[in-house]
Amino acid sequence: MGGLAPTGGVPFIRADFADEARWEELKKIVGRPNPQGYVAGVEYVEDRTLAGLDDAALAKRFPKLYPKEYEHPVVFVADAATMSAPDNPILVVNLNGQDNARPYFRSVPAEIASIEANLSLSNLDFRDFAESAGADGIYRGL
Repeated sequence: MGGLAPTGGVPFIRADFADEARWEELKKIVGRPNPQGYVAGVEYVEDRTLAGLDDAALAKRFPKLYPKEYEHPVVFVADAATMSAPDNPILVVNLNGQDNARPYFRSVPAEIASIEANLSLSNLDFRDFAESAGADGIYRGL
């Protein structure tokens, strides 16, 4: 099954292991309901083989195999950039083989629930979120 094991929710992969407290805080933020009351349907996974990889290398580790082999259209990654920046921009990698949008963008943690819900329900496409990212490449909401 590609590079991802089956999960109950969208995989949220920890790829940086420098600060356990910060990781726990990030999980709390992602686990909070958004203003519309949605909670991200994610499953936390740790993968030390991803440590130190940049955005492009991380995206290449997850080929676009949804819906044929992956059960979720994206994967979220907390890497060194996520854990070191004040706003914790999470890497969002496109897994949809039927979508020609760019392969990834970053999102603030508070928007993960909206991304997960809208992609899972096919209300919006990856492209909608990627194109709404700011000039810095970080999505902060529509």
